[in-house]
Amino acid sequence: MKKIKFFLPLLLACCGLVARAQTRVVCVGNSVTAGYTLQNADQEAWPARLGVMLGSKYTVFNCGVSGSTMLRRGTSPYWNTSRFTDAKNYDPQILIISLGTNDAHPDNWQYKADFVNDYSAMIDAFRQNGRNPTIFLCYPVACYADAPQPANLQNEVIPLIAQIAKAKGASIIDYNTPTQNKRTTLYNDNLHPNAAGALLLAETAFNTINPVVPAFYQNCSYGGYGVKLTVGDYSYAALQALGVANDDISSIKVPAGYKVFAYVEDNFGGNYLTLTSDNACLGGWDNLTTSIRVRANGVTGKNGTYSLQNRNSGKYMDVAGGSTADGADILQWRGTGATNQQFTLTDVGDGAYKVTNVASGKVVDVAGGNVNNTANVLQWTTIGGANNQKFILLAADNGYYKLKAAHSGRIVEVSGGGLNDGDDILQYDDNNQLHGQWLLAAAGSLRAASTAAAKPGASTAAAKSDSSETVLFPTPANETVTLTNIPAKTTLTVVDAVGRTVLRLKSPDSDGAVQVNVSGLKAGSYYIRIGKGESKALKILKQ
Repeated sequence: MKKIKFFLPLLLACCGLVARAQTRVVCVGNSVTAGYTLQNADQEAWPARLGVMLGSKYTVFNCGVSGSTMLRRGTSPYWNTSRFTDAKNYDPQILIISLGTNDAHPDNWQYKADFVNDYSAMIDAFRQNGRNPTIFLCYPVACYADAPQPANLQNEVIPLIAQIAKAKGASIIDYNTPTQNKRTTLYNDNLHPNAAGALLLAETAFNTINPVVPAFYQNCSYGGYGVKLTVGDYSYAALQALGVANDDISSIKVPAGYKVFAYVEDNFGGNYLTLTSDNACLGGWDNLTTSIRVRANGVTGKNGTYSLQNRNSGKYMDVAGGSTADGADILQWRGTGATNQQFTLTDVGDGAYKVTNVASGKVVDVAGGNVNNTANVLQWTTIGGANNQKFILLAADNGYYKLKAAHSGRIVEVSGGGLNDGDDILQYDDNNQLHGQWLLAAAGSLRAASTAAAKPGASTAAAKSDSSETVLFPTPANETVTLTNIPAKTTLTVVDAVGRTVLRLKSPDSDGAVQVNVSGLKAGSYYIRIGKGESKALKILKQ
């Protein structure tokens, strides 16, 4: 068939009037957003790249202003710019805020006490008059300028943005992690990304805003337009309805847990390419795809009824209060052996499972089919074929598994790695986090909670409680660290590298995990001593 240029389903860079059918996206930011130092910022800045990736059903308005700060008392407040007014008047349905780098400069950070209030007030400004956009807050790109700006950014600005996002119900786009240690490859100077860096930022936003499911791109190396497809069959007509033209796919990304079949003919006919991992350039299969099937690629043979025990907390997946109602929350709770903590896994194809609560007969469901991080997990009546009620089973290690929501590509985890009864269960990106891993225990069994399994970045020492090893995580840490298996009423002492006491607290009246707030400590190495007679200590790296 004749090759036709296609427009994909999500965003188009544009600053003019918007068709009613388009979803409006506004990018608020500083010079990184504006595209300073790029030869053609209108096309190369990350909002423009994001618009190209996401396609014609959305439109992206770049409202970046060089030098701007979130702080109203800063040297150049974004609040005072015409772009702030433009951004509000545009009435975005999706708002991306990427400010904070200039705030970290010492000339501005002297007003850091205002940062949380100013940032929160800006979010509120976009929510006035009944408006309620989906909001993403960005961790700023890594900064390679002179100290103390980089330290302020890493140790203070980013933790505050995380705090604000949680308080205001916003999601995070992390531009900081992928730009660390990339000064020579992704930057034009010590602060501003080059074209490759801007493309990486756009890809990061694209993958955060959209589900983490197979993605099909117009050009090799994942360039040009891109469309994401979850489990299902997509004929040529179905692809056309999404804005995809015939024979215009050159690279494909396939996340873990999925399998892709790309057919040369319509209605899944003729030769086909099978992929279970990324392919940056399809070679002989370039520009040949006319129909597509996406399938789960999970662990099969696990039909049965289980109690699902979280690897991090040792607590069990539980329908709150044993409710049988649609919408009842799913959370974690200490093991009771009751049927509201028992779930039947039924393979609905290729290692994707329907997960049914024994007590209620309802299935585990991601609320409203939401694809974003932190979307709530609850129970609901079975809806035939709903991908937000299908969970792809992926093997971790030591007998633990991940449950990946088929519609979003995000895994079921305990919110924030919480250790307490009642901590919520939601979906989040798969970062191999232990609180997103589950043991399929025999139904009704109550295995002893153990968090001493190998933890990435965990520190262990010979501090014992009932023959269980104490584990400290995470390290490095910004705000809090957790210690497991601490006896009741035990003195915990944090000392610096020269042995000076900087914190002292006592564990609760019952044995278990203890959280220690280290947010007030300066960056560096510390040791936490457990009990007065403890000769060994656990090391904390404070970022």
